[in-house]
Amino acid sequence: MKPILPVLMLSPLLAAGCVPEPTAPEPAVPPAAAEDGCGASRYLPLIGQTGPTISVPANTPYRSYKTGDPVTMDFNPARLNFEHDETGKLVRVSCG
Repeated sequence: MKPILPVLMLSPLLAAGCVPEPTAPEPAVPPAAAEDGCGASRYLPLIGQTGPTISVPANTPYRSYKTGDPVTMDFNPARLNFEHDETGKLVRVSCG
């Protein structure tokens, strides 16, 4: 029984050496960079204006709607979304 005793005493130390070291988390993509594939940041200065004149480049998909209006749930990262409140004030510009 004597040869087994040292092995039993060392087994917790050996098992502790098998635990992987924690890895550093990968850096997250800044939300602005991830969400601006359609160029929405260009229109952010218009937020808060009532009835702003918005010029969108030709062949750029976009939609303009009021808060609470039904909209499709399909995601198109190239599409601009202009959300207005009931008074016509621009409240949000996003991609999708």
